[in-house]
Amino acid sequence: MQCALDFIVQSFQFDIPRTFPAHPALNEDGRDSLRRLLLAYALHNPSVGYCQAMNFFAGLLLLLMPEENAFWTFVGIIDDYFDGYYTEEMIEAQVDQLVFEELIRERFPKLVHHLDYLGVQVTWISGPWFLSIFVNILPWESVLRVWDVLLYEGNRVMLFRTALALMELYGPALVTTKDAGDAITLLQSLAGSTFDSSQLVFTACMGYLTVTEARLQELREKHRPAVLLVVEERSKGGRVWKDPNGLATKLYSFKHDPELLIEENKGTEGSDDALADGDLSYKEPAANLDEMLSGLSVNSELEGRDLQEQVVWLKVELCSLLEDKRSAVLRAEELETALMEMVKQDNRRQLSARIEQLEQEVAELQQSLADKREQESAMIQVLMKVEQEQRITEDARRNAEQDARAQRYAVNVLEEKYEKAMASVAQMEKRAVMAESMLEATLQYETGQAKAVSSPRAVHNQSSVDSPKRRIGLFGLAWRDRNKGKPSNLEESSDRKSTN
Repeated sequence: MQCALDFIVQSFQFDIPRTFPAHPALNEDGRDSLRRLLLAYALHNPSVGYCQAMNFFAGLLLLLMPEENAFWTFVGIIDDYFDGYYTEEMIEAQVDQLVFEELIRERFPKLVHHLDYLGVQVTWISGPWFLSIFVNILPWESVLRVWDVLLYEGNRVMLFRTALALMELYGPALVTTKDAGDAITLLQSLAGSTFDSSQLVFTACMGYLTVTEARLQELREKHRPAVLLVVEERSKGGRVWKDPNGLATKLYSFKHDPELLIEENKGTEGSDDALADGDLSYKEPAANLDEMLSGLSVNSELEGRDLQEQVVWLKVELCSLLEDKRSAVLRAEELETALMEMVKQDNRRQLSARIEQLEQEVAELQQSLADKREQESAMIQVLMKVEQEQRITEDARRNAEQDARAQRYAVNVLEEKYEKAMASVAQMEKRAVMAESMLEATLQYETGQAKAVSSPRAVHNQSSVDSPKRRIGLFGLAWRDRNKGKPSNLEESSDRKSTN
């Protein structure tokens, strides 16, 4: 037990410095926390112990929460969500690989046919994705979004949906590759540049709603017997497997019999058609290294007599694989640059035509807008003139009404004055008639008296009396004549005003 524990500690001691080395939180104290967490889990679950890629899970959790919370979260993820993934037999990991292969063959037959033509097995691609839960595969922001959904749903459905979404997003680029190395390197590069986490999660969750836990359990029950049969055969020393070159088989072989895998690798080292035959060796690009190492778990019963020899061999192979990785990355960058140039040229032509069309449409729209503005300004001017004329007409109407009211008032006043004047004239005429009657009577009376007296003195007195009477009579007649002429003038003036 102590020997196995020492081997576990020695295993993750090499991985701890490589865990997010540029992050300031994982300094010396942070590495000590990571070391304690991995050791505590190895003691907690000896059947799993330690697997490469666990250091990235634990490091990511330590960046998000305290050490104790990170440990229990780590325990929940490995023991509950990924139970059977990191055990010695890796049964559930192999089952999920077969399930995913069936799903991708069902949904992307053209892509799978092209990968088969290149000799690329689906497990070479999906194995590191599932075993690492996309850590160091996707950018951090996308990894955290995927983990959010995975932890919220409480199962591994989001793993399948995310992998299918990546195949949907980057499948068109994969079918243009000409060899297996370019295909794997291009997919690694594209997956590492998936910075739009919202698009990835939306495509995964909304585009693959039919991929449910019930559907996955049905497929797992379908493929689990075959995996258990292979595990049983290998436990008996058999070598029966429907795909002896598959990723799961290689991982299992490395766990149970590393020398056998080394001999197999040496046997295929000089073969020129290894890639065409689909043989996964340690001479493949760096993606194969990730696939080989991401699923390794510690075998507590492994004998320690050949460990030094295996470590030396692994170091040599690691150096060669890193060299292959650098060359593959350079090749991928060249291909990506050429592809981008071709796409840019096509896009330039399309954009030029589209821009000309849009400019013409914009010019037409601007012209129509200018015409509409002119029409609008003309209508506004006409409306302003009509409104101004309406105001003038309204003012004239008000003035006319005021003048009419003033004229009616003046006519009423004149009529009242005319009636009063006529009444006064009528009274004066009556008085004049009465005065004339009295004057005539007086004259007649005086005439009769004069005739009765015939003396000269009487005659003289009579003449003196007659002259005033005549004057009075003349005055009365003149005044009556003047008053008789006035009513006619008043009547004419009243008639003239009434007509106005």
